Amino acid sequence: MVNAISEANGEFSEWSRLWNRRGKVFLGDSGSDWVGLLPVRSVAILTDLPRMKPTLMAGLAMILAATFLSPAAEPAELPAAQVVLDRYIEGAGGRSALEKLKTRVVTGKMEVTSLGVSGGMSVKSKAPNKQVSSIDLAGLGSMREGYDGTVAWSQAPGIGVQVKSGGELVRVQRTTAFPRELKIKETYDRFETKSAAKVGTVDAWLIEASAKGGKPDRLYFDQKSGLLLREESTVNTAVGEMTFQIDFLDYRAVDGVKVPFLVKIPKPETMGFQVTVDEVKHNVDIADAEFSKPKN
Repeated sequence: MVNAISEANGEFSEWSRLWNRRGKVFLGDSGSDWVGLLPVRSVAILTDLPRMKPTLMAGLAMILAATFLSPAAEPAELPAAQVVLDRYIEGAGGRSALEKLKTRVVTGKMEVTSLGVSGGMSVKSKAPNKQVSSIDLAGLGSMREGYDGTVAWSQAPGIGVQVKSGGELVRVQRTTAFPRELKIKETYDRFETKSAAKVGTVDAWLIEASAKGGKPDRLYFDQKSGLLLREESTVNTAVGEMTFQIDFLDYRAVDGVKVPFLVKIPKPETMGFQVTVDEVKHNVDIADAEFSKPKN
């Protein structure tokens, strides 16, 4: 799961792929670093679930969503995007606390409700931009995805090791920055406050974050806490454009920093990923070799 589930904003992650050994391949990228937990911006997606075989590889994802967006009353004046992003840093624990984070290890459970399978997952992040995630799903095997700061890769049963390039690599580079709260201004070219909105019953600010080579991401920040509640990304897949929705819930303080312990991806509707975090550890030693591409 890939840098809440980010980090889940995977993601989080950039985690990302589902393969069919019979030759059918459907690739997806949610474009979300799961707030520093999941490689939070990459997510593998399944479209034709009824016909899918257990040999399909489910990529690391993130998550939540039993909420609907409803219009909110427009305020007299919208806050500048930079003000909202600064509030994001403050709400997450503050710059001082975030700057102390050098590494993060997240462990928990990933459920693919659309397939009725689940398994253990882990995401390791290291400043400024290294990340590796793994998941072990019953009947599907173990899958890994990583970025060593230069090379982005994935590894899956029956597929072996694959290196990412082009737009896929660019997205990984944008979503593995750690901690995300401090790096988000560097990963997009432009931010704009679009409107007030509702995420469930919570008042939020909708920010459009634009970068070269794709449509803007839509980020929803809690007006009171400043925390990121939802992320929507439109990405190109093998079957055309698809919109991903990632919701971040159950924020808890860990070493003075707020981390989402529940992440869901309700869209596309054919998915059904949920990550429940069991433990988050900061500043543990992680060798750089753990992020390197496997030999095979």
